[in-house]
Amino acid sequence: PLVEPLSIDEAFLDLAGTERLHGMPPALVLARFALSVEKELGITVSAGLSYCKFLAKVASDFRKPRGLSVIGEAEAMDFLAEQPVTMIWGVGKAFAATLGRDGIRSIGQLQRMERAELMRRYGVMGDRLYRLSRGEDDRRVDPDGDAKSVSAETTFDTDIGAMA
Repeated sequence: PLVEPLSIDEAFLDLAGTERLHGMPPALVLARFALSVEKELGITVSAGLSYCKFLAKVASDFRKPRGLSVIGEAEAMDFLAEQPVTMIWGVGKAFAATLGRDGIRSIGQLQRMERAELMRRYGVMGDRLYRLSRGEDDRRVDPDGDAKSVSAETTFDTDIGAMA
């Protein structure tokens, strides 16, 4: 599979072809992977499976810790309609407050609005709200994406915190 790191403990995987390779559906491959990571490394894994990156991340965050959630195209609109606008990437506290002042608190309310109206009110972000509220995200897994940060760490045999 293609792997795109998202953060130190998150990544996007493109599981296209895994059914042919492993002889099992992607959800089962993902579940077995999560169990194997927990068994081998002793850390829990939360995983989300969907047809686009936005919903895969939403699914992953949905049942933490140690959860596996799947959001398919058939249920995406109904699932999203019940969620708060803060579930959309880029909608933090400040922008959620702006949307709230406009009477918009749920993704379902965004789904009922026209793209042109959202863009008139919120510019480029309005287009993003329109697309993501409908489960439309055409970004692909990019294994060659630029690293967001570089870090290194050293572990000493004894705690040196008190020496500082």
